Amino acid sequence: MPLTTMRDQSVSCRLRPEPAQVRHAREQARKALYEWDLGEHAELCELIVSELVTNAICHGDGEIQVRMSHACGDLRVEVHDDGTGRPVRRQPTAEDESGRGLALLDGLIGLHGGSRGIRNDLAGDGKAVYVVIRLPADPAGVQ
Repeated sequence: MPLTTMRDQSVSCRLRPEPAQVRHAREQARKALYEWDLGEHAELCELIVSELVTNAICHGDGEIQVRMSHACGDLRVEVHDDGTGRPVRRQPTAEDESGRGLALLDGLIGLHGGSRGIRNDLAGDGKAVYVVIRLPADPAGVQ
């Protein structure tokens, strides 16, 4: 049986826990997707990165690490911080100015297929929150 080569790309960056860093994270995400010939998914990825990084800044602690990868048709965005808190999906009222991010991410997962979860640090209180989205194959069937 012939071996099949699978494209597997990944990129990561470290961010200071400052709101201005969300823009930098989005720019890095867009750049990576275009380099991977996945530019048509850049807006989706930027939205996921924005939500996860913003949550890490607002509710986490310490430096933030963003890791994105693409393998076997799945796009994975993982954001790590050193905080003890864990994401909680809220039911915001119409007057609330925040609290809709996880519901938005869950809606995207519902549209595209995938998952959202938390990977706890083995050495401390930190965690990595991740979203995996299934990207459709291009018309030629290549991911």
